[in-house]
Parts: sequence; C-alpha cells; structure tokens
Amino acid sequence: PEQWSDEVEVMNDDLAWLPMTKMSCKPHLITSDPAKCIPHSDIIFIAGVPIHHNPALLQQMKPHLPTNKKVYIGSVCAYGGFDWVAHRELDHCCDYSLFGTQLIPWCCGTLEYGKTGLIIGAKRMLRIATEGGDDKDGIKDLLRPILRQNLVDTDFLASALWPNNPSLHPPILYGLFKDWDGKSPFDPKDLPVAIYGEMTDSSAEATCALDVELVAITDGLKAAGWGNKDDFTFKTCVCENYLDQITDSTDTVTCIRTNLAFAKHKIPYQQVEGGVVPVIAHKFFETDLPFGLVTFKDIALMCNVATPMIDAIILWNQKLIEKEYLTEAGTLDGANIDECIVPSRMGFDLDYLTSGGVSAEPAAKKMKA
Repeated sequence: PEQWSDEVEVMNDDLAWLPMTKMSCKPHLITSDPAKCIPHSDIIFIAGVPIHHNPALLQQMKPHLPTNKKVYIGSVCAYGGFDWVAHRELDHCCDYSLFGTQLIPWCCGTLEYGKTGLIIGAKRMLRIATEGGDDKDGIKDLLRPILRQNLVDTDFLASALWPNNPSLHPPILYGLFKDWDGKSPFDPKDLPVAIYGEMTDSSAEATCALDVELVAITDGLKAAGWGNKDDFTFKTCVCENYLDQITDSTDTVTCIRTNLAFAKHKIPYQQVEGGVVPVIAHKFFETDLPFGLVTFKDIALMCNVATPMIDAIILWNQKLIEKEYLTEAGTLDGANIDECIVPSRMGFDLDYLTSGGVSAEPAAKKMKA
C-alpha cells in the first residue's frame, strides 16, 4: 500500500463504451491489513490477482467478516470454481452471498502500479454468476453503477466452463512451445509479441481443437440434465462481448486476431544468455492449468467426453512447471493434484453439477464428505 498514490486513475481507450478518457478517485482507505477494511465492507470484490490466490485471500478475510449484516463476496473472474473454493475456505462463517463476473469486465492493464490503470476494451454485456443463477440477493443492482455495463444472470458452473483464460492462453502457448525443451533460448525475432494479435497457425489449431472439446463437455452436461441453454463456442462468446471491436468476425481465429480489445496483451519473455525464453512463473502457466484445464478434464471424465487436446496441453504444461496433475494413464491423481480445482475430489458428482449445485447438500458439506 505504501506504493499507492492517494489518488488513483484509469485511462480509457474504449470511448464507444464510455465517452471519457480518464476517471479518477481518492480511495477512503488503502491498506494491506484485512482487519482495517473487511469488517466495514458491504461488498468485497477480489480483483487484480490471479485466481489461484483466492483460497489464501479468503482465509485472510474470514476472521474479519462482519457478522451483523449480509456481505457480498465476489471475484473477477468467477472461473476456477469460485463458489466451491469460497465455501470450502469460509465454511458459512457468516451471512455472505457469493457472486462473480463470468469474464473480466474489461481488457485492461496497469500503466503505473498503484496510480494509473488502462481500459483497452469493455465488455458490452457481462454475465454475473450467483448461486442458483437467479441473483436472489440482488447483487446486479449494486454493481450496475460501478461497472456501467449491461449485467445478466448466470451460474457458477457456466462461469467455470465459459471460454476464458484457460481456453486461450494454454493452447496458444502450446502451439508455440510444445516442442521446446524448457531451456534452450529463442531468437526474439522468431517469436510473436502480441499473444492474440499475432497468434500463429499452430496456436490457432490448438485453440480451435480445445474449443471443440470444451463445447463437447458442456453438451455432455446438458445431456445429463444441466438446464443451461448457452452456446459455449468461443466465436459466439467473444462476439457477444466484443462484436463492434472485432474487425473480422469470419471465424474463431479471426475473432481473436482482430479483436481490438485484445490487441495490447503480450507474451511475457525473459532475457537469457543467447536469446529469450517464455516466463514460466506466470499466471499463463501457473493458474490456467490447475484452475482451468484440470477442472475441464475432471468434468469431461464425469461426462465420458474424450479430450485429447486438453490432455496433451496438461501433460506439456505440468512438465514445464514441474508438477504432476494428470498421469500418463489419463487419471487425475498425480502427485500434485490437490493443488487443483477438481470437483470430483471435492465431493461433487455429475448429479450435483447438473442440478446447479442447489438441489443437493450445501457446498461446504459436500467438500467435507
């Protein structure tokens, strides 16, 4: 917090969303001490950190949550089983209501830490996940003046499976580095800089293959009784949010490459002797796998859906980060599997998932089973 400015500002590139180039405010309190801010909070929004930190953040806030009122606790974004993780860590310790944005509200970044942020492109419609998917506690009405977007309802399972970071970063990087030995440097002239705008044909092939498998998983859930009616194809999802910012909507690949909201996102590299290598200690490798692809794989196993591309990416990625989640035999019982969000290991079965998690035991009890 000592690195933060008393006044924070956000520069806005997306004038079609909001016709102002800068927004600023002076926060009432900037602190790293949960005891100073959590007890007074009405809405707690976990944002700006990779979601694999959510368990630790929830543990930190638990002792300080107010017990004299309902408190809303949410995440940007809600993938990675946010509701399952929150109930596991908080164990219904007070009157809280969970929510999350299905996607990040904006493609955004940091210009100067603690002082200036940047909005590159805003979603034109944003789904808000709540338990049961019907927003019984009215969080959307509270968020509308904050987010300034069209907010609609969804549930947490849809958010866990919606095309998001795990649908993009892992296959794009797999297409680039699947044959890399993890050590040898690259000539930077041979590598793309923009992760989306310069997506290679190999990365595009892997991304489209994963897209097909993810849709097959959602179709498997629907066949088993899940009432969700959404179209989970990546092209449909990205056009839903960014159609007026996509210059070529011919297919999935062109939607990614020509999305102006995606244009400024880069692949992180580090200099080494002889060239550059991708930064492995990064959310692209450390978050999207255990909180994304492994979750997809577990649900695919429940639905008996084959996922050869997801399997290949997991086996490749886990080797780079020196973990074992998926075994060569195709089972999710590797040495480090407890680091992942695996619904079957949390006590959830297919009946629970397809019911929306509201017709069976509370999530906290299921996780202790």
